[in-house]
Amino acid sequence: MTESNTTRHHGRTEHTDWDKSDISIYVKKTVALGEGFCGMNFGNIVDLAAADIPARPAAGDAGGLLTYAALSRRTNAAANAFARLGVDAGDRVAICLDNGLAFLTAHLGAMKRGAVSVSINTQFTDAQVRYVLDVSDVSALVTDKAFASVADVVDATLTVDGSARTDYRTALEAADDEATVHPRRSDELAEILYTSGTTGRPKGVRHTHGNVVANAMGIVTSLGLTRKDVGLTVCQCFHVTGLNVTTTPLLFARGENRMLPTFTPERVFSAVETYGITYAFFTPSMVIDLIEDGGAARYDLSSLTTVGVGGAPMPKGRFEEAEATFGCPILEGYGMTETTPLAAFNRPDTERKSGSVGPPAREVVDLRIEDPETGDAVARGERGELLWRGDTVTPGYERRRNDAAAFVERDGERWFRSGDVGRLDEDGYLFVVDRLEDMFTTGCANVSPRKIEEALYELDAIGEAAVIDTRDDLKGAVVTVVIVRAGDDLTAEQVQTVCDERLEDYEVPQRVEFVEELPTTATGKVDRVALRKAYGDPRTRRQGEAGPTQ
Repeated sequence: MTESNTTRHHGRTEHTDWDKSDISIYVKKTVALGEGFCGMNFGNIVDLAAADIPARPAAGDAGGLLTYAALSRRTNAAANAFARLGVDAGDRVAICLDNGLAFLTAHLGAMKRGAVSVSINTQFTDAQVRYVLDVSDVSALVTDKAFASVADVVDATLTVDGSARTDYRTALEAADDEATVHPRRSDELAEILYTSGTTGRPKGVRHTHGNVVANAMGIVTSLGLTRKDVGLTVCQCFHVTGLNVTTTPLLFARGENRMLPTFTPERVFSAVETYGITYAFFTPSMVIDLIEDGGAARYDLSSLTTVGVGGAPMPKGRFEEAEATFGCPILEGYGMTETTPLAAFNRPDTERKSGSVGPPAREVVDLRIEDPETGDAVARGERGELLWRGDTVTPGYERRRNDAAAFVERDGERWFRSGDVGRLDEDGYLFVVDRLEDMFTTGCANVSPRKIEEALYELDAIGEAAVIDTRDDLKGAVVTVVIVRAGDDLTAEQVQTVCDERLEDYEVPQRVEFVEELPTTATGKVDRVALRKAYGDPRTRRQGEAGPTQ
């Protein structure tokens, strides 16, 4: 891996401008660090670190902290435990756990065995979990008492609390803590992550070992992470943000990762102060909660050097507050489960533009922007659907479901259709405008919910806002905004006044609803499907709910 332009940022030495030549650059670097490198298997990263810095802290949760040497041994034991249960290379090992060392050791242990880790959302219903287990043809399951009811679905089930079937802790204690990592090629599967399933059945997104390595390398490069960094993983590891924006990049950088099982502002602030967190990543809803909690002043957050945000659009008007809260740059990025997720990221040592998610991560991906109806590429500066190809882009979905609709061929190259609308400015910065599925038409005009939401966030009295289309028998689609107040005195009339001043007539909300909180998915995104179900028909509202404002 060619390194150049060594720079300083917040007191850390960084290496920037890694060549994009191929994933083989990772192989060259890691082979030089020690013997025992087995193909492209990402599980090797722990053993290579253990050979180089055995006593350095690797990961910790409320139960303790593991050094790289200890993490290497425990993941070896997990690999051997899976082997004793009959798991072979290429088999699927499902993990249905919240953040913690048990998740991490099972995930890496499955990789070392040559198996494929299948992360399951702990907010899924039993029916959804059973669906995932069936679709992914799982050979082993690691879970806890919360999902003991599905333990009978898989013969080889381990529970980390001993609540059902085989006790995971006992299995690890009985297993040898030396193991030979199973060789894997860069195009062989490493993990499968399932989308939230809010608009239908969850989709299993496949990631290869090459995807995971390229993503980790790209994020380490983009953010300048080093072995001196202490990261915080509070986004769940069953989702791509917790797993591949903090956890696997920190392993790649040989840093320290502190894992929280659930999010609360107090836990986050306390963890930053206690462990000297330098790097954290949050969803926009988490950032807003941290700002509005007001507890930051009670803690020492001076160790923070970089906070990343993504997973959903971050309101432009909240960046200044966020940086004042954390005392460091807030770097917005863009990606999807299907891009592992790195696709674009603002970098700490380059210019940031308001509303931009940064330049595309050209070291790992290529971007095409095209007219979603014609498939023709649009000119620089024009809006279109974002299409991606490259080292972090998934090879496809489980059982090839959705592949036909998600991938297209352009000039002999296979591209992934994101469903997102965006544009590149003259300097190559990416602006994501909206989701195709969220946009709607009123009369003859196209409405972008995100544009309206950005205008609304100029009102300090608005904590959160979501724009959806609801139905009216006479008007058809009605622009509806659902708002969480930041103060008690905000009225529907004030909302419409600010929109009248800043938006086109067809964009001004015709209906305003106030709620205590917006429904969110397990990954922190606003659940617009739930909102449409709640407010889809303006004529049928729950008792005491505000009516439409004309």
